[in-house]
Amino acid sequence: MEKLVEVLVLEGIAILMFAFAYAIGVKGRMNLIAGYSEKTAGRVHNKPGLARLIARLCLLIGIASALMPLATFLCGDVPGRLAMLIGGYGGFIVGTAALTMVEAREFTS
Repeated sequence: MEKLVEVLVLEGIAILMFAFAYAIGVKGRMNLIAGYSEKTAGRVHNKPGLARLIARLCLLIGIASALMPLATFLCGDVPGRLAMLIGGYGGFIVGTAALTMVEAREFTS
């Protein structure tokens, strides 16, 4: 039962992140970016570049979330391996978000 919950939650996150990637990257919905508003829009000098960057972040997190149930299915029964997978997933998300924050400085003043 817990495997089903894991699959539903992570695949739900993946679908949500793919939807955000599409809305921000393709449709240009900049208002979905955290911290972006009409007051802060003047600080962004390359809006398409920022949209591509955030869309790529959403896409990477969506792919990682979609693959995580498969990884836990294949390797999760080995003692200690599940903790490594969860730590790796969390580390990937934190690292990717941190790198995106650093890269976003190129598009703002």
